[in-house]
Amino acid sequence: MEARHLYHDKVLHQLRGKKRLTDWERNQLRQWFLLAHHPASSKARQDLAVARKNQNVAMDAIPAITIMREQTKPRPAYILKRGVYDQRGEEVTANTPAFLPPMPTDAPRNRLGLARWLTAPEHPLTARVTVNRYWQMIFGKGLVLTPEDFGNQGQPPTHPELLDWLARDFINHGWNVRRLLRQMVLSATYRQSAVVSAETRSKDLENYWFSRGPNQRLSAEMIRDNVLATSGQLVNRIGGPPVKPYDVALAYTPLPVDEGDKLYRRSLYTFWKRTSPSPVMMTMNASKREVCRLSREVTSSPLQALVLLNGPQFTEAAQAMAERLLKKHGDNIDAIASESFRRLTSRRPTGRELKILRQLYEEQRAEFKADPNLTTELIGKTETKSPARIAAATILVNSIMNLDESLKHQ
Repeated sequence: MEARHLYHDKVLHQLRGKKRLTDWERNQLRQWFLLAHHPASSKARQDLAVARKNQNVAMDAIPAITIMREQTKPRPAYILKRGVYDQRGEEVTANTPAFLPPMPTDAPRNRLGLARWLTAPEHPLTARVTVNRYWQMIFGKGLVLTPEDFGNQGQPPTHPELLDWLARDFINHGWNVRRLLRQMVLSATYRQSAVVSAETRSKDLENYWFSRGPNQRLSAEMIRDNVLATSGQLVNRIGGPPVKPYDVALAYTPLPVDEGDKLYRRSLYTFWKRTSPSPVMMTMNASKREVCRLSREVTSSPLQALVLLNGPQFTEAAQAMAERLLKKHGDNIDAIASESFRRLTSRRPTGRELKILRQLYEEQRAEFKADPNLTTELIGKTETKSPARIAAATILVNSIMNLDESLKHQ
């Protein structure tokens, strides 16, 4: 009606002059009055718009996840003849493969029943796959070399009896992951030296038979978390929303970086966009999220050294450790070098290594003393009387962080 009035200019005025109005005409006049001339109605509409806006803001702030519910009546499923969608054959119901233990007759045929069946003590597959994944994480390769395929198309286990024993022991002790990992790292197999003679290496080039200790680089997440933990910066709180450390500012679509404790949470909590992953993690061979990857390729590139030597997270951690050790040991450089070496490599330096580290510290301290701007560029402005001392200790710790022993299972 308001649009008609604006177009014809006299429609509503003509209705106002009529003595008898139809119900439709009376309703049109009422709507026009409420929309154009009634202050209380106008205010109510404004309040409603504000309330709707606030509701939308509140709804958008709530993280959205996909939630699946079981249907009250399951949708029928059929065997499709030759795979053609409209050529239905025999109707089938949810069940498990016949070559595996059957589901209990009283178990619900839904996701809850499937989960209980997968973790049942007599089920042989779940525990074996889990144990193999943790073995792969510790030793670099699994007892089954194809973790993505435990079937006929995959590789048979190199040590089938060991895999079976570990799986059964894992189940018998309540699926205790901490205990399982402790078993592995305290085993004689893990504690072997990675350095062997050429003759021994030639007999087992790929170390399929675990004739020597593991010698592969830690994962990207482990490297970062280890640096934060040894420097005393790691915030080991469990749970909470994702965080944005320094890395995300360098992504293909940069994101604002968090502040405070959020910068030092475990890598598990790093915000990750599937199409824009963390560059530091990708440089260290972290997998993309477009597809599921059960094992990572490990490469060596100059970019990795560049990140570890210059990345904000790593230089800041090196400075934090340097300041802690300087406060603890004062000018005792041998003690600083020895403790930082022990924290990062799990052993004490030899006399020759200690001499090299002491010489590195003295050379770096002389350079930083000669160029205060270089010192400020590395550690920022500080009120301490000896910034060159902190800068030199930072370089010392950062150098040890980049040793092969600090980045690998040894």
